Amino acid sequence: MASIFFRTLIIYITLTLSMRFMGKRELGELEVGELVTSLLLSEICSIPIDNPDIPLMNALIPVLFIVSLEVIISFIKSRSSGAGRIIDGTPSYIIYKGSFKPEALLKNRISVNEFFTQMRQNGIGSIDEIEYCIIEANDKISMLKRGESGGLGHLLIADGEVQRDNLRILGYDERWLGRKLGGCDTREVFIFSVNDDGVCYIVKKGEINKK
Repeated sequence: MASIFFRTLIIYITLTLSMRFMGKRELGELEVGELVTSLLLSEICSIPIDNPDIPLMNALIPVLFIVSLEVIISFIKSRSSGAGRIIDGTPSYIIYKGSFKPEALLKNRISVNEFFTQMRQNGIGSIDEIEYCIIEANDKISMLKRGESGGLGHLLIADGEVQRDNLRILGYDERWLGRKLGGCDTREVFIFSVNDDGVCYIVKKGEINKK
């Protein structure tokens, strides 16, 4: 009996530290890959607890491997928005500038009833109140009412990478982007966004560590 308690304590501490090291959020906020990792970790850790004859290292080694893999993938995604789009997918507009796109509901297998439920949960009573409705990469639905804070901020550069899909959706091109940057190399830009009022926001990489 004491052995089971000891093994459980070790696995609990290892799993808790691993989840904190990976920076995991609440279960409802996990992306698909993160959810799969969490489920795998819980399944692997339960095996030596259920069967004391199985060596404890049979759980600890896979846990450390999965944690390392998750950290590596997170690092790759943070350094490359292209890799992030491949791994996590991309946001999809259901409503764009007040224009409803029913094909987006079908593509993402969202029923009309589910959409209206999401709308009410966002405190919105009617579709015509919505300026933007977006299915995020983590499958959550974001809604923005008309006239809120100058509209949506559209990300055009993320950590030096031009978001060409967003440029195309907004009707801009890289020449327009170059004029807005005033000759600054896109690789030197950490964040560049523009809202519906045409107001641009820029953070250069050299400014990040400045106090």
